[in-house]
Amino acid sequence: MKIKHLLLVVTLIVSPVIFSSCSSSDEAENRIEAAKVVESRSNEDLLNDLYLASDGDIESLSRILQVTPSSINRLRNGKTVATAKFEEKVKTVAIYYYQNDRKFSLLQSALDEEYGWYDSILNFPSHHPWIFWIVNIVLLLILAFAAIIAIWPILAEMLIFLIAWIVSLICAPEQMPDNFTNSINPTIEQVL
Repeated sequence: MKIKHLLLVVTLIVSPVIFSSCSSSDEAENRIEAAKVVESRSNEDLLNDLYLASDGDIESLSRILQVTPSSINRLRNGKTVATAKFEEKVKTVAIYYYQNDRKFSLLQSALDEEYGWYDSILNFPSHHPWIFWIVNIVLLLILAFAAIIAIWPILAEMLIFLIAWIVSLICAPEQMPDNFTNSINPTIEQVL
């Protein structure tokens, strides 16, 4: 019996370590692939990719890169050339962008301080779908249980009324004879 408990404890301790090491190796491979893609592209192409990913929102892109929107416009239009330091910054941001499945909202939430809190609320279901659905299902079950408890007296009363109505239909006496169908009411009708 003690061996089974020991195996259970070891399994509970070792399993998360194995899963985390697998996920970290996947992240490392993903990071390497993103770095290869970024190194193969020019700085202008990377900047244009980020601009297109932002749907032309030059202000949010400028907050992420920590430069003015006019600087990004000049660099994109070829009026100026980026410094080596800025090229490194664009490559770092682009690696993060490619590493996160090319989702600009994830890039914004990580690097744009003004957008982070807004994005955490706005895109929570898409960034954390399992948490979103699990919480919704648990709330639905709690509300359904509360509704059943609250509505139970009404359902019981309806069931009692239905049973009483069915019993009254089954046990009803014969139809009462209508003595007035053959007589004439002189205040309403006349004989022809």
